[in-house]
Amino acid sequence: MRKIPVLLVVLCFAGIGFLYAAPVDVPTKIQGLEGNILKNKESGIGLSIVEEADFLSERKLDITDSEDIAEVKGQFYTTKIILTVIDKFDFYGIFGKAENLEYEDNIKPKDKLTWGVGLSAPIYEWKNHGIKLFADGKYRTVNNIDYTSNYELPIPHHHGINHTLPKFLVDWQEWQVALGLAKHFGHFMPYLGVKYSDFRESSEVSSSYSDSIVGIFVGCAVTPMKAFSIDLQGRFIDERALTIKATYKF
Repeated sequence: MRKIPVLLVVLCFAGIGFLYAAPVDVPTKIQGLEGNILKNKESGIGLSIVEEADFLSERKLDITDSEDIAEVKGQFYTTKIILTVIDKFDFYGIFGKAENLEYEDNIKPKDKLTWGVGLSAPIYEWKNHGIKLFADGKYRTVNNIDYTSNYELPIPHHHGINHTLPKFLVDWQEWQVALGLAKHFGHFMPYLGVKYSDFRESSEVSSSYSDSIVGIFVGCAVTPMKAFSIDLQGRFIDERALTIKATYKF
């Protein structure tokens, strides 16, 4: 049985080259995390912090009023603050930075701050089999991204036509809901599930939206101690991404 979680970890690392972005958060209750500082279980209140690196290698977008398909990519480095209520519901805020963003090959925006909110919670447990069902929903955005095109465009001027690199602002918005199953094997907790996500990009000159909205995710969390876990996750079909995160519960 120990071969199962180890195999999932290997598969996740093997997929790093063809993976996509908004991570699915497994509830701290499902992970079995217990705080070292806030140990009052009667209150049902918990506080956790998550450091996360999310690598978006490709997401296909349909451009409005066009038959063209665009692609976006980039990295997200974020911190999550999780407030657990009645020892079940994880309310969290997302704060961080989006780096190396790229919209097709001709547009490379500057790094920008990103933020978001979310909620994850356990739903049901098949105790005889040790399988747990959970749900996660989130919203993430990057606002006022400063894009500069690499292609010169002719701009009318009173002295004639000037060729310049156009600049414009773009907003990215992404929201997602997911259902997953998890099972513990000692310190390992492999999990998998399905998700419905939507990604939209809008600017002064165009807008685009997700080419595919349904995908799957697979991952494995390792808890070397009760208050700490390391999680590796990949997402496929609608997007290709790899996420590595570390969680500490106070």
